[in-house]
Amino acid sequence: MSKASLYEGPDISYHNGTVNIKQIRDAGCKRVGIRAGYGRNNVDQKYIVNAQACYNLNVPVLLYWFSYAYTVTMAVAEAGYAVAQAVKFWAQGCPIAFDFEYDSVNYARKKGVALDRTIVTDMAIAFLKEIEAAGHIPVIYTNRDYLRNWFDMDRIARELGTIYVWYARYTSVLPSSEENIPDIWQYTSKGALPGVSGNVDMNRFYTDFGQEPVKADREETCNINILDFQKAANADGYRDADGNPLKEDGIDGQKTQYVRRQIFLKAKRTVLGYKVCSTGAVVEWWQRRCNEILGHSQEVDGLYGKTARCETILAQEKLGLAVDGVAGYDSIQAVFYN
Repeated sequence: MSKASLYEGPDISYHNGTVNIKQIRDAGCKRVGIRAGYGRNNVDQKYIVNAQACYNLNVPVLLYWFSYAYTVTMAVAEAGYAVAQAVKFWAQGCPIAFDFEYDSVNYARKKGVALDRTIVTDMAIAFLKEIEAAGHIPVIYTNRDYLRNWFDMDRIARELGTIYVWYARYTSVLPSSEENIPDIWQYTSKGALPGVSGNVDMNRFYTDFGQEPVKADREETCNINILDFQKAANADGYRDADGNPLKEDGIDGQKTQYVRRQIFLKAKRTVLGYKVCSTGAVVEWWQRRCNEILGHSQEVDGLYGKTARCETILAQEKLGLAVDGVAGYDSIQAVFYN
């Protein structure tokens, strides 16, 4: 009998486009894998927005760094790059995986380096020791071929003591001989999940890593998108729960979130179609953000009618949101960070 998983969750990167972490969480996923970067300090183009969303929504993560190392020194450096991205959000206790695959081997060959099991194992150990020394949790991403031919797992286990295995095996059921291999089983690359457009890697987690990652003490910075929203909301007369204008600081705090819950920008449906319903400075702000996200040029006139509704639908589709043509709490939050 196969062992039972604790929960499931996807792993995502820039290649998945814009994802909706809230929808992923609400679909029952309790941890999200995120590519932090690859090679020589190339940060994944969607890492910050994905990590920020997980941080804000209290969704635990599994970070990974795709390796292009072909020396131990390079692997150590890659671990440093991974930790540098992790600590922007999680001070310690974050699972961080060494992701070395066929593309990694091919890259080394193009650089004139023929890798073998010994050096690849050396690099894995060096990377994972750096992760552990930084107070994070070492994880190795692998598959059946790499276990047989590229990683000396006995030596890795001796060197590390505790090592978690993220095992890629695309099958409906693991063979009995492989059931005890994974702490995380990546069982498909063609999963379907709310909040993600197209196929997505899906994983079953058999360990919860003992504790949640410790959040870093982050200095809040002014987000211009939020600042412009706050100014527009104040201009339209919205007030916080205490009846006061919003502080214009570019931070999506509780008072700004309270105001967001009061806003539903929409068009009015009639027998002849849609006509203007919502108006004002917040509508202008929304129209500008839709133009920026879509690369369109709808008129920024503060009138939410047929055109604004159509543009909202397109923006919601692009951002992986529920598509209803109404700009409310979730849609406004999404355009803060995209």
